[in-house]
Amino acid sequence: MLALISIAVDGCRPRDGARPEETSVRRGGDLLVGRDNVALRDTVPGDVIVAGGSIGFTGSAGGDFLGAGGEQRISGRIAGSVRAAGGDVQLQAAVGRNVALAGGHVDLEQSAVIAGNAYLAGGEIEVDGAVNGFLEASGGEISLDGTIGRDARVRARRLRIGPGARIGGNLEHNVATGNLTIDPAAQIAGEVIARRPPTRTFLWVLRVAWYLGFLATGAIAVALFPRLADAARQSITRRPWAAVGFGVLWIIAMPVAAALVAITIVGIPLALILFALYVISLYLGRAVVALWLGRFLLGSRARPERTGLVLSFLGGGLVLLLLSIVPLVGGMITLIATLVGLGAGALVLARRSVETVPS
Repeated sequence: MLALISIAVDGCRPRDGARPEETSVRRGGDLLVGRDNVALRDTVPGDVIVAGGSIGFTGSAGGDFLGAGGEQRISGRIAGSVRAAGGDVQLQAAVGRNVALAGGHVDLEQSAVIAGNAYLAGGEIEVDGAVNGFLEASGGEISLDGTIGRDARVRARRLRIGPGARIGGNLEHNVATGNLTIDPAAQIAGEVIARRPPTRTFLWVLRVAWYLGFLATGAIAVALFPRLADAARQSITRRPWAAVGFGVLWIIAMPVAAALVAITIVGIPLALILFALYVISLYLGRAVVALWLGRFLLGSRARPERTGLVLSFLGGGLVLLLLSIVPLVGGMITLIATLVGLGAGALVLARRSVETVPS
């Protein structure tokens, strides 16, 4: 997996006469694709990594499938795990390991068969397929009418258990009273366990503290590293899909790198540092998008110096935070902003590392 970073660096770099939005790279059995519309029917021995506005996959992958895009239709056969984020994500594939999906609308269709576990997050979630392991789902409206081999743990504003639902373990739910519907024909082998949701006041206090912390920490980061922040902002405008692809790679590859380093006893301190940097990057990933948004909204009135960058970040950050609390789509906006921000920062760091390597 670590080799994917080098694949992305090479593949996302524009070739003579080629447009960056039409990047397609094969290396070491892996396939990396980034363009507006992607339709893949390939047989890939390794991992498939895709970023685009519309993604369709009907082939087979011997490794994992990683997707980031507006609309995704994932079918065929995937021997490894599936991790995808987008506005509308539909899974019809046979998956050999686990599935992690996030989107405005997430659908595990009836033909989907997952050998491992399923982790789902979205505004609207439908589960009609088969999950041999356990299900973890968090969303606004969730419908469960498929087969779950073990426990199903669900947090939702509204939950419907349909007549075709088959749950091999317990159903643990965090749903307000009156918003849970269980069809009499549904079969639940274990118990139905209600978890009391946190109070609304506590959640709002926690959310406000989180938002203020993000604005303060992001402003400090922009003030300390203005050139890096502005270069990352420009990467969003110039190479948006490359930023999305790099963001997905960062989220996946960094924990793997930390785990591999930790295998050696002497590498444990470095692994802890890598993990800490990873957590911080997830928290601050949106800062680059906030800066880009602030500069975009201010237009010609934006000031180029350090103070101007901080003010642009604060303005864009407030708008981004307001968008993040919009029902159904707020979580998706936050996820996409984090991916794009992380990827834009990684693009700048990768470009600078290439420029500093002696030829």
